[in-house]
Amino acid sequence: MGRDAPAGKSAPLGSFSQTAQLRPRAQRQIANVYVTLAATVASAVVGHMSVERVPLLGGLTMLVAVAGLALALAVHVVPATERNVGRRRAMLWGVGWSAGAGLHSVVAPMMRYGQAGLAWTALGTAAALFASFAVAVMSSPRPQVIYAVGVAAFAVSALSWVGIVGWLFPASVFVDLSLLLGLAAPGVSAVVHTRVMLDEAAAGADIDPVTYALRFFGNLVDMFVHLLAILRNNQERSEDSGRRRRAHRVYDNSSGSGFWQ
Repeated sequence: MGRDAPAGKSAPLGSFSQTAQLRPRAQRQIANVYVTLAATVASAVVGHMSVERVPLLGGLTMLVAVAGLALALAVHVVPATERNVGRRRAMLWGVGWSAGAGLHSVVAPMMRYGQAGLAWTALGTAAALFASFAVAVMSSPRPQVIYAVGVAAFAVSALSWVGIVGWLFPASVFVDLSLLLGLAAPGVSAVVHTRVMLDEAAAGADIDPVTYALRFFGNLVDMFVHLLAILRNNQERSEDSGRRRRAHRVYDNSSGSGFWQ
């Protein structure tokens, strides 16, 4: 990875990944992190479906949230030993279930009112965004380049977005800015934690899949929630603009007909 490919020859695909430098044991540990993360996301989906099938759980939102927080704290309190792997993984999946159950109150109304596309778009975009950050960190030998490019891209996009929204919708500038910053925060966290995980693996340290999966799951949930809010705000503005145009059109038509009469 540290050497360049000879002139005229293409480098093998694996050489573009920093994980190719790691020992097989470390590679398996990193793969285990993402497998555990996928299982946690699946448990969140199960949590959402559980509330959908058992409406009584919808009235226990606060209790479910407290239980999820307690399980998240327990994951950090219980020692990360081989003996506790199964117990801590079950706690993590409980956190995922409670998160999915808690998000039901946000997603379900959108499903009922024909806005399922927004939820699926936010979910797919959050997954793609997280994967992009992870792949970017793993495929670059110079993480500072990624940080610099990421910060610059975020600054330009933030200024452009706030400028456009501030010109079109002056009253909503601060809301959009807070959502944008809220979306950037889990992205930065995903980059930093992925970098730390790779450094620990390169140093030969044991990688705790439950702790990293919990961190990455939190990043995914934050991305999903902020993307969902941004998409919903944009749709509401589009609908309001359409209603205003239709109202003006009706008014103009009625005024015109009255004039000619």
